[in-house]
Amino acid sequence: MEQLYIKEIQGEYKKIDKKWLYLHFKTSVGLVIFTFIVECFMGVFLYKIGQIHTTIPHYILKYLVAPVALNIIFIAINYKTLHIDRLSQNIKIYITALTFVMICFLIFSVHIIFSALYFIFAIPILLTIIYGNYKLTSITAITSIASVTISELFIKWDSEKLSIFENDTRMAEFVVSLSILVAFSAVCMVVIHFEKEKNVASIQKEMERYKLKQKIQTDELTGINNRTALRNALNEMEEDLENSYIFAMIDLDNFKKLNDNLGHITGDQCLIKFGEVLKENCQDAVPFRYGGDEFCVLFKNYTISSVMDTCKKIQQGYKAVDIGEKIDFGLTASFGIAKYTNKTNATKLLIDTDKALYESKVKKDTICIYKGEE
Repeated sequence: MEQLYIKEIQGEYKKIDKKWLYLHFKTSVGLVIFTFIVECFMGVFLYKIGQIHTTIPHYILKYLVAPVALNIIFIAINYKTLHIDRLSQNIKIYITALTFVMICFLIFSVHIIFSALYFIFAIPILLTIIYGNYKLTSITAITSIASVTISELFIKWDSEKLSIFENDTRMAEFVVSLSILVAFSAVCMVVIHFEKEKNVASIQKEMERYKLKQKIQTDELTGINNRTALRNALNEMEEDLENSYIFAMIDLDNFKKLNDNLGHITGDQCLIKFGEVLKENCQDAVPFRYGGDEFCVLFKNYTISSVMDTCKKIQQGYKAVDIGEKIDFGLTASFGIAKYTNKTNATKLLIDTDKALYESKVKKDTICIYKGEE
């Protein structure tokens, strides 16, 4: 049960990662759109101040159409991968992160004369923090730093670009930008470390709450749900308007006689064994110890016939129990069953079931269904 609960928590984290993945993708789309708008305004501004040293059609093709077309290809590839079912979520995250780096690489290469664009590569690194994956952030950071280096050394999209080996200011800007990106990546790693610690602590706290809840709602002797758990289950039942419920109360026949003749230790062993019988036969129905030698089972979306079948299996399992003592009467159990409807509250359900159980206890080893008031 604990492992299932941990998996549920991890599943919730995975859902958060998935939401962030799609936001990550949308951010890259937003960056492409934003960059295109800025490029248009910058083109108009540069034209007015006479800084465009080529023909307008050539400028539009080289600095507007070509970059946007390439970025749209990146976005299309990313979009396609996000909708390939056979790819794991982890692979999709890596593709989205690296696609963002490629978009930044293109923007930087096209407009490299603007030194402030060095720091555009901090964005794809920053966006990986939420995943809490050292490897992903490291690969994104290395790819970003490599992109800066490749663009500076090997790509000359803008004919007015000055080589870092020919201009001391450009070299200084290049070295400083790489240093800052490395430092920024290191800070991101530290943030991830503390985020992971926080997540581990959160899971531990959730597990402690879960264990405490289980302890509070578990009968110490039999290991099945106790009366507190029953009260919570009945409250949830009353709030549930979509599903049907059937309730069964069980009384162990001749239990006082067994206690008087064989002692309370043997009686306790009998209760423990019956708890085991309930666990083995209830399947997805929920068993409870009501108190003393009385038990109950809450059936969700069962038919009366399937409830009857389960109750008979419980009776048979109890009869086969070996308590290590010879008794002159068999181990039998009486059952009372009542159906819950939206017109019946939990208190009325317990009363109706108890009436059916009383009728069953008169004959013993029987199963009686509440028929309603005559």
